[in-house]
Amino acid sequence: MPIEYSNREKSYELYRKGKREGTWDPDDYDLEGDKEDWAAFSEDEQEQFLLTCAGFYDGEEDVTRTLAPYMMALDALDNDEMPFDTVQEEIYLAQQVYEEAKHTDLFSRYFEEVFETQDTEPLREGGYQDEGYSTDNLYDTADELLAAINSGDQQELVYALGEAYLNYMGIVEAQLARSGYLSFDQMIELKADEMGRDVVLESFQEAIGRVRQDETRHIENGRWVLSKLAEAEPDIVTDVYEPRIDEYVQNRIVGAQRREMPFEGYDARKIGKQSIQYLQDTIDYIGADRFDEYSDVQRAVQAQRAAD
Repeated sequence: MPIEYSNREKSYELYRKGKREGTWDPDDYDLEGDKEDWAAFSEDEQEQFLLTCAGFYDGEEDVTRTLAPYMMALDALDNDEMPFDTVQEEIYLAQQVYEEAKHTDLFSRYFEEVFETQDTEPLREGGYQDEGYSTDNLYDTADELLAAINSGDQQELVYALGEAYLNYMGIVEAQLARSGYLSFDQMIELKADEMGRDVVLESFQEAIGRVRQDETRHIENGRWVLSKLAEAEPDIVTDVYEPRIDEYVQNRIVGAQRREMPFEGYDARKIGKQSIQYLQDTIDYIGADRFDEYSDVQRAVQAQRAAD
């Protein structure tokens, strides 16, 4: 099916933007200075920084392995019945798979050359995946998409796609990864201040900046698709989106256990507040008037905390 170049949608424009911005190479970074900086981190600081990096490393690999069924599900939809061009969205996701693979490449190289390990299992057991959501769930999401494709039921397929996009673009990237970036920012800034330096882990910061740039496009595209799926099936908001958001809020915001941080001055509350705003941004993009409980995230969170 050809692209209608006179009707290029959000996903295609983001694909064009990705062609301009997404051509960086993980192999181009000199990591020698980062190795020296890493040796100056205390054992506790290294453990905490590794904990956050391991969540990214495993998550990037998990989505690289599980994003293909999203494209297969889009291809199974009746394009003429959808309020967006599924072909343009498939093109965008093909680019995203490449970017996710490149992010995996970056973390793999950094773990090998700077952290001197490829073993994230002890960190997984240490709890980074046991806080209400694991990127392991993305494999279940992929299986559910394949089952929906085989069912031939268009509503089931739209619902499965809605949950898939919300799980990855709406929660993993827009919530967990963005909170992780804020954590990186604080840890690195506090360590630089302690060492009397302007910059530490300079190559890491430059590379993670490119990852953030890529994922900003992923999040924008995901929010757009979530809004289009709600246009196609309005009940998806109460049937799929709100229950999944409620699970995230209960486990990651209301019920979250704050970990003791070895970086003096680390402000977890600031990150939590920004995370709530990120979620509100997603809901506003889909259309806050479509939601019941979560049209105002801050109010919903406060009510749940008061009930607890």
